[in-house]
Amino acid sequence: MPLLIFGLAGLIAVVAMLRFSNIGFGRSLPRYLGMTLTGTAAIFFAVIERWVPAVFFASICWTIYTGGRALPRDWMEPGARDAPDDEPPRRGKVTMSRDEALKVLGLPPDAGEDAIRAAYRRLMQQNHPDKGGSDYLASKVNEAKDVLLGD
Repeated sequence: MPLLIFGLAGLIAVVAMLRFSNIGFGRSLPRYLGMTLTGTAAIFFAVIERWVPAVFFASICWTIYTGGRALPRDWMEPGARDAPDDEPPRRGKVTMSRDEALKVLGLPPDAGEDAIRAAYRRLMQQNHPDKGGSDYLASKVNEAKDVLLGD
């Protein structure tokens, strides 16, 4: 019976690795593997009616699942689990200089408001994230427009 349970846990782990084998899954593989093993151990000890180790392994599995919190993040804030943990904090103020903003938009120092808006529109059409562009470049273009137009 124990070999059957551990074999099933191994099969689940292999299927999970194949199912979620994308770039971001490599960092969370130990988490899912740990949850599978501790959850299987908890079920095994519950089946043979050894309640102390069953509760011990179940609590470890819950801690791995919630990331050390009492409750998972998405129970309190819907969609919070979708956001990556290592996302850099967003800046609240503009830190780009006027010269740098002109270089980003490819404009001469004496460019007027219409030239700034035209360059912004052209660059955003090329670099918008919805059309395969870079988030970083789009944010820089937005920041350059904000610096030059004073928004």
